[in-house]
Amino acid sequence: TYANSTFVAVGLSGTILTSSDGNSWTSRTSVISTGHYGVTYGKSTFVAVGNQGSIVSSVDGTLWTSRTSGTSEFLRKVNYYKSTFVAVGSSGTILTSSDGTSWTSRTSGTSNGLEDVTYGNSTFVAVGVSGTTLTSSDGTLWTSRTSITSNTLFGVNYSE
Repeated sequence: TYANSTFVAVGLSGTILTSSDGNSWTSRTSVISTGHYGVTYGKSTFVAVGNQGSIVSSVDGTLWTSRTSGTSEFLRKVNYYKSTFVAVGSSGTILTSSDGTSWTSRTSGTSNGLEDVTYGNSTFVAVGVSGTTLTSSDGTLWTSRTSITSNTLFGVNYSE
């Protein structure tokens, strides 16, 4: 992700890298040793998610703090839209936060793993295993939608 003149990349074994130009990178110390699989920026905060329900946040991309997610499920992606952080993961896990620090579990209505989440056209959309597609107007209440595929959907994005 990119914000405040800083690129942040995350990966396995707690890897967090930052760069001001996308060419030269600096390794940052993560407070967890498990993998990070998604990172976003919102409300002046970077947030990364990963294995065993791990969530870490940082205001500058340099110093990271572990947050309590309330789940041990694998978290795949996190994004920030409409003043809300939304994280998705295995077993239909959906978490939301208004500040990137305190997280609330939401009912997804599925036990299928969720791989990605986006926001566009006044709608949150989450996708995942077996073509799972969910929508929400507020990130809190989610509705299952009929999919035309049973293949796993790994990504979804909206661009204006």
